Amino acid sequence: MHRANLFFYGNALRSLDFIARGLHQCGENTSPLISVFLHKGFSEITNETVGKSLHAFCIKNFHRLSTFHANTLINMYSKVGKFEAAHHVFDEMPQRNEATWNTMISALVRASLYPDAFLLFRQMRAQGFGTSAFVIASLLTACTGSGVMVHQGFQIHSLILKNGFLYNVYAGTALLNFYAAYGFHSCARCLFDKMPEKNVVSWTSLMVGHSDHGDFMEVIYLYRLMRLEDVKGNQNTFTTVITSSGSLEDESLGCQVLGHVIKCGYEYDLSVANSLISMFGNLGRVREACYVFNHMRARDTISWNSMISAYARNYSYKDSFHCFNLMRHVHEKVDVITLSALLSVCGSVDHFLCGVAVHGLVYKLGFDLNLSVCNTLLGMYSETGRSKEMIKLFEEMPEKDLISWNSLIAGHGQEGEYMDALKVFVRMLQRQTSVNHVTFASALAACSDPECLAEAKILHALVFTAGLQNNLIVGNALVTIYGKHRMMCKAQQVFERMPHWDLVTWNTLIGGYADCEEPDHSIRVFNLMRKQDESTNYITMVHVLSSCVVPNYLLIHGMPLHAHVIRTGFDSDDFVKNSLITMYGKCNDLKSSKHIFYGFANNDYVSWNAMLAANSHNGQGEEALKIFSEMNKTGIRLDNFSCSAALAAAANLSTLEEGQQLHGLTVKFGFDSYQYVMTHITDMYGKCGQINDVLKMLPAPNIRPRVLWNILVSAFARHGSFQEAREAYHEMVNTGLKPDHVTFVSLLSACSHGGLVDEGLKYYSLMNTKFGVDVGIEHCVCIIDLLGRSGRLLEAENFISKMPVPPNDFVWRSVLAACRIHGNPQLGKQAVDHLLKSNPSDDSAFVLYSNVCATNGKWDAVHDLRVEMESSNVKKQPACSWIKIKRKISSFAIGDKSHYESDKIYGKLSELKKMIKEAGYVPDISVALQDIDEEQKEDHLWKHCERLALAYGLINTPQGSGLQIFKNLRVCVDCHSVFKFISKIERRKIVLRDPFRYHHFTDGKCSCGDYCHYKKVMHALQPKVLDASWYMPDEQRNPLQVAHIHGALFFDIGGTLLELFNQEIGEIRKSK
Repeated sequence: MHRANLFFYGNALRSLDFIARGLHQCGENTSPLISVFLHKGFSEITNETVGKSLHAFCIKNFHRLSTFHANTLINMYSKVGKFEAAHHVFDEMPQRNEATWNTMISALVRASLYPDAFLLFRQMRAQGFGTSAFVIASLLTACTGSGVMVHQGFQIHSLILKNGFLYNVYAGTALLNFYAAYGFHSCARCLFDKMPEKNVVSWTSLMVGHSDHGDFMEVIYLYRLMRLEDVKGNQNTFTTVITSSGSLEDESLGCQVLGHVIKCGYEYDLSVANSLISMFGNLGRVREACYVFNHMRARDTISWNSMISAYARNYSYKDSFHCFNLMRHVHEKVDVITLSALLSVCGSVDHFLCGVAVHGLVYKLGFDLNLSVCNTLLGMYSETGRSKEMIKLFEEMPEKDLISWNSLIAGHGQEGEYMDALKVFVRMLQRQTSVNHVTFASALAACSDPECLAEAKILHALVFTAGLQNNLIVGNALVTIYGKHRMMCKAQQVFERMPHWDLVTWNTLIGGYADCEEPDHSIRVFNLMRKQDESTNYITMVHVLSSCVVPNYLLIHGMPLHAHVIRTGFDSDDFVKNSLITMYGKCNDLKSSKHIFYGFANNDYVSWNAMLAANSHNGQGEEALKIFSEMNKTGIRLDNFSCSAALAAAANLSTLEEGQQLHGLTVKFGFDSYQYVMTHITDMYGKCGQINDVLKMLPAPNIRPRVLWNILVSAFARHGSFQEAREAYHEMVNTGLKPDHVTFVSLLSACSHGGLVDEGLKYYSLMNTKFGVDVGIEHCVCIIDLLGRSGRLLEAENFISKMPVPPNDFVWRSVLAACRIHGNPQLGKQAVDHLLKSNPSDDSAFVLYSNVCATNGKWDAVHDLRVEMESSNVKKQPACSWIKIKRKISSFAIGDKSHYESDKIYGKLSELKKMIKEAGYVPDISVALQDIDEEQKEDHLWKHCERLALAYGLINTPQGSGLQIFKNLRVCVDCHSVFKFISKIERRKIVLRDPFRYHHFTDGKCSCGDYCHYKKVMHALQPKVLDASWYMPDEQRNPLQVAHIHGALFFDIGGTLLELFNQEIGEIRKSK
């Protein structure tokens, strides 16, 4: 520096003392900085106010700053974020040296102005300045930070080789960091191995690269190698290793690293302590995270954010917000990460309002334009099922990235808005927005709807065009979606073609087979997994246990799996425990379900739900409702699954009052917004006989989902409205919806119970040929029942021999029931042999075949069967009927005299018997299958439990009011006739619910169209009457058909319908 300049600066420093004293009075201790200004310039200044003041003083008093001081001024402005000021100083400099250019390039990199940094570098080289290792390191930092400047990085690598900087510690480390950041791990490792001097920065750079790409095990491996090389880690090293340990969720490893941290004295370092808090949060050790946080000597925003995130990750909703409130009082500075952490605990219906409040704070603090916060808000609205708010936020976002689009697709998918999700995907393609593996995984998940199989296949093709066919996450998504479409062969093909598998892949395939009810394949994959020494987790056990849902598999697979669960220690896991409860419940071993449930002291709400569902599945509806009531009273959390299981129990019990109360609770708790719950509510009303309520709850046909169409068809069929069931089916098809497996079960059942034989066979044919629905055993049972009821037993026998699925017990029971009606003991013997072969303790097989023998007068065979039942300790299920009056249920067995009003009941029955006989009733003693005289048979019929319940109801309810009676077995033909007569004489609407359907009796008619009555004599009358009018309800026949049929019935069953016959003959004469 020239003497004149030194003299000038010396005089000026005396003036600087004046500035220093002024700033000191304002609270700034600047004297040391001012005293070294001459030698260090602005390099020691970190306070923006001091720097600006000093710069202003220099402008006023100095002719110009030296190049050295100008360089330090550029560096000072860049450090405090004033990049425009730094650039202005650079532009105004009359002379620049190499350090000037390097400092300015570094400033632009710090400001994330990466293209500008490269432009300035080209200008620097054009002016003849040399290239230093310092500027090379800055440019490589720019390439790494941009995420897209790969080719520029390769060019810089060439420049390094040209200038001989490969072994320079700064340039070499920056190049290593570049390759590691872009995932070129082999290149990074090759470069690292060739470095002659490996310092802690080099090791840490390599670790950071692997950590950023999720290769946490490699980070730990490198850390161990570094320790073997006797290189001591710094705070950045420990931060990376601690983060990796937390991501691996390896508590033992985390504790070892913590020991190294304490040994090296970094436990109080700010960045290390912050990483420890995050690690303990990932491990679920919130208490330890709090300990680290409370003992920190200093905290920054990251510290508070780490603690809030630790609480959030462990679902400590209240603690997260409490920590946030403390942060605002103590620390004040809140950033986007703080708000994102808070929003992550608001992704449930219970905490939605808090999420809205945080959204308001986002606007207040001016973060509403921040992309990261907006994406987190999208996730929050998605998880809480607020599609409208999610879409509104997305459309208002000024900037959208790939995460935004992926969040929108996932949000629509989670809400079941599958077509909307796929439309967003198409919109991305149309806008040529980049897609990644997450996009395809979300879009494939949106193809879960049975209607979206074609879309799933298209997406599978697009996966190949995008080059993601070997991506693990996409492969898992493909296995999942094919499993949901019950295409497990395709899922298996995808699995076999994947280059590698992880635990999720195995679990997905096992779960797919379990959901498709293919337990043998599920167990096979599980065993293959164990043979290959693949690790399992609780999800594996949950999936494989869920495959054992058939009683036959309990002993073969279910119990051995339970033993494996105990041996591997998974029995302490709540999810596995709940799966065991469910498995035993579905396998009809309710006792074991209860043993597991009551064997644990602290059962969570999921365990209660599993126990509730197990009772409901095993026909213990009353117990299920008691469990639900206990949950509600004791404050155990109720969710949509609790309500759904309780509604299913109420539906199976046909208890309307309890069902209505549950409906009220779902509205109160806000669960009525779930389509799954609303489906159960609609089904409950249908099974409780409230067809009008079902119709009121259904949405418009054009927006009605298939599951609700299925419920409507099933409800019409159950209530004897067979034509309405068919009409509903055709209306559904006309809306463009494709009927599924369940639709045809309900439709074929309606045809079977309504005598619509030809129509039923036609629908069965169309099911596979037109709609591509695979034939299931349920469809076959309906067809056999259809043919059996109509007396076409030979056709039923031929159908069984050609069935695409092997016959089960339901098939042979249907055959046996038809043999009893139409008198075919030979076929009945074949059926009972099949039933007893599969289950020697099947009481229904003995009872049905006994009835076949009794109908044909083979009383010796009946006696032998009863002796065999006694010797085998097989007990017949007793008939039982019940009625609910004034919130009290009264039940009756056959010939029951235990009721306190027994005398009145039997007196009322005698009165009714006399009245209906005068009206033309003739008892059908053929249904009294006992070897006794006719008078005793008639007396026995009048002791049937449904008649006792009816008499009790008539006594205890006002004249003209309706009655609803329930029976656990099918109503007999004679009781059906009695109910018709009584409904007309008493002028009452009587509803009788048996296990198969509702019978609505009004003014002497039944909603079933008397098909169950006529079927008894069809086999005898078929030679006389062969037209389809035999299978029609009366109101659909013309008068001549009515006369023909009723006349035939009169001669065959002794004048049972004499009065009705005479009335209709009169109508025929009048019409002529």
